[in-house]
Amino acid sequence: MSWPQSLFRAKGFLPGPLFGFGLILVNLVALGSVLWLKTWVIMLAANVTWILLSLLDLAFLPARHNIQCKRTVSEEQERDQPFAITVSLANKGKIPIRLALIDELPDVFDRSFPLQGDLSAGAAADWSYTTRATRRGAYQLNALYLRYHSRWRLWEKQMIVFCPQRLKVVPNLDQAKGQLAQAQKVLSDYGEFAKRSAVGSGEFAQIRNYIFGDDPRKINWHQTAKTTELMTNVYLPEHGKQISILIDCGRVMGVELSQVNRLEKALEAALAVAALALRSGDYVSVTVFSNTIRAYVPPGNRFAHLRTIINAVYAVQSDAAESNYAQALHYLESVQKRQSLILLFSDIDPFLLDETSLQYALHMRRKHLFLLLGFQDPALRQWSETNPVDVREAMIKTVAQKALFTRRARIKYWLRRGVNMLEAEHEHLAGAAVDYYIQAINRGRI
Repeated sequence: MSWPQSLFRAKGFLPGPLFGFGLILVNLVALGSVLWLKTWVIMLAANVTWILLSLLDLAFLPARHNIQCKRTVSEEQERDQPFAITVSLANKGKIPIRLALIDELPDVFDRSFPLQGDLSAGAAADWSYTTRATRRGAYQLNALYLRYHSRWRLWEKQMIVFCPQRLKVVPNLDQAKGQLAQAQKVLSDYGEFAKRSAVGSGEFAQIRNYIFGDDPRKINWHQTAKTTELMTNVYLPEHGKQISILIDCGRVMGVELSQVNRLEKALEAALAVAALALRSGDYVSVTVFSNTIRAYVPPGNRFAHLRTIINAVYAVQSDAAESNYAQALHYLESVQKRQSLILLFSDIDPFLLDETSLQYALHMRRKHLFLLLGFQDPALRQWSETNPVDVREAMIKTVAQKALFTRRARIKYWLRRGVNMLEAEHEHLAGAAVDYYIQAINRGRI
């Protein structure tokens, strides 16, 4: 906060912008008179007169109870999305005032204060400003700081109006909205099948041109004869499946990316999958963990269940503890009895180093479909592809390539054993998760 703004944070009176200028002007005139008449009485009389006039201006300032204000803002906002806050002001006094205002916002909010404007006598006005929050969580908005002066602008009065209000900053839902805005293009539109299901299974959706890879049993011969082109029936997959989302909020998820940390991107991707699954009628549960279980949302299949999930996870932050994957998987197995698709959002490296977690994931694969979604390391990939210009860069490139080779070998080893792992850039994590979910549903893997 700047020095002028810090002066707002108190009650009291201050000399106005014209008080000092007027005082200097009065003293210059009085000094001329003193030099002309050779007496200091004029100087004293001029200062006393000026002070009395300024006190008269102070007396005409509206009393504190004549100035009323109230803040209006929606209780829930998305991270990094601009939103408006409206402050309603009323001047019940008989003198117009010039007013400046500062709202007490937490440091994670953008601020451009003070707001300034005129307020006529007996009038009311709404002032609005736009801000945004750069971090999720629950915040408390407290006081409004006002400073106003009268018509002569010789004195200013400061006051504090307490307007306590809670504000929730939830994860950015752009990814989820983007998935919901698109029509649910199932992968059968592209002729991708991994399982031959019963003819006509699922809900009939449309008739379209045959694409290489479609099930020949679903060819619509009647429509083909009418159009002289090979046509096929398209059926939406059956829903009501169980989707279990695990979100790691341990130490590795606190790693900062270009703008936010890994946990933010994992939450956005998880909510995108949850929104699409709930709209399709699937059951979605969410578990957030680090070294302990931080939050658990039981399965639900109504779209309103998305609000329950957001309320449970919006304030979760990454901590310094190492994640206990075995405990999280064991807990999920104890509460999730039906076969489900398990999506674990975490980092692949610590998971690969924990043999217990890998064995437990292998055990759960017997009943559930398991996928670990991790983040690609852009620095590691960049160093492995760089053209070294000296010995130091050559050594760094060698180490980076060895680390990538070791990781890929370990991932391939566990993929052959049935533990599915997928790495994606943080900007494409939501798309990768949604794509895997759609493939799993459409191919009847759960």
